[in-house]
Amino acid sequence: MKRIVSAVLAAALLLCLCSCGTVKKIIKKLLPSRQDETSFETEPFEPVTDGGETVSPDLPEDAMPYYDTVARYAWMTLDGDKQALYRKVLEAALSYEAYVDLPDDGVASYVWECVFFDTPELFYLAEEAKVKNGRLTFTYAFDRKYAGSAAEQLDAAYSEFLKQAVDSSDTYDKVLNLYEYIINRTKYNSDADEDYEKYVYNEQVYRAVSAIGPLLDGRSICIGYARATQYLALRLGIQTFTVKGSGGGGPHYYSLVKFDDGYYYVDTTWGDPVGSDRSIDYLTYYYFGMTTEELLRSHEIRTHVPLPVCTGTACNYFIRSGLVAADAGEIARISFDNLAKGIDQTLLRVSDYSQLDDVYSELWDAIPAEAAARGIECPRFGMIRSVGSGVIGVVFK
Repeated sequence: MKRIVSAVLAAALLLCLCSCGTVKKIIKKLLPSRQDETSFETEPFEPVTDGGETVSPDLPEDAMPYYDTVARYAWMTLDGDKQALYRKVLEAALSYEAYVDLPDDGVASYVWECVFFDTPELFYLAEEAKVKNGRLTFTYAFDRKYAGSAAEQLDAAYSEFLKQAVDSSDTYDKVLNLYEYIINRTKYNSDADEDYEKYVYNEQVYRAVSAIGPLLDGRSICIGYARATQYLALRLGIQTFTVKGSGGGGPHYYSLVKFDDGYYYVDTTWGDPVGSDRSIDYLTYYYFGMTTEELLRSHEIRTHVPLPVCTGTACNYFIRSGLVAADAGEIARISFDNLAKGIDQTLLRVSDYSQLDDVYSELWDAIPAEAAARGIECPRFGMIRSVGSGVIGVVFK
């Protein structure tokens, strides 16, 4: 699910050095998907209300915890009849029931997809519930006793997160803070990823595919990163949905997040790349605050739940931070200005994406030209190009 390259920027990342070094990509064999891997067309969707009704399940006292802080995304896409079924499934899952009966297999599968990807609280359930003759039978990853203990541990992890949470009313600041928090405390669990893609389900995998991975173990895979992002965001009252899709040649999961001005995509996993030699570990913002157009340059959407067409750019990390340049000359000037301040790496988004390739090519000459204009010897440098996000980086060596 997570591509392992010298820096994970998407399938189309290119890293070059003056010495003409290259990046060796490790290509994983794509295994058959757990479900139909057709790339589903989704209709543009906007919720009919700004806030929306919360789910408010009717649960016994000993049910698993549910945080009714904000209307769940998939819930809001459903009509009244399917919302009633959604509530029925949610109540059964939170009460640790074995199964729930629904009208038919198609409805059961769809409603389960809505419930599962809306609710990271269901960490104790496997995504692959069984459906036959309208009966939805849950697959439990953990027994109820452990699940109750883990739920308390996740609640404690949330309290720990709050100790360092930003004091801001701006959703952007809150999401950026939790994004950095998850990445800084989590290592990608390649062993669990390998088992998961081979359909080997064990305790390590079940922990890695849930919020337990990042928040309790500090090791996870992409769905776990997304579920932890969703868990923290929902508890802060931020509407977030885990999107099933693909990226980098295999199944992949990421987040749809509602910021103050609308929906954006956020990929916490790809913000935490690892190297082919497992030595690279740092935080990136290439995939923080993406539009639908930007997302589809490097990802695919494979959920049946209708998603909005995200067009806003104000909450893109690079735009919000003012890290945008129009041409190669501007990137070269800013890069040398930063170098003079002791900053040896500069990352800037190209303002016109259609010019990305031209700007990248021209920058190879613009860097030496800028050094000459400043009367200094051109230092050895490398360049990064993220085709998905439209970001170019200059790294002085």
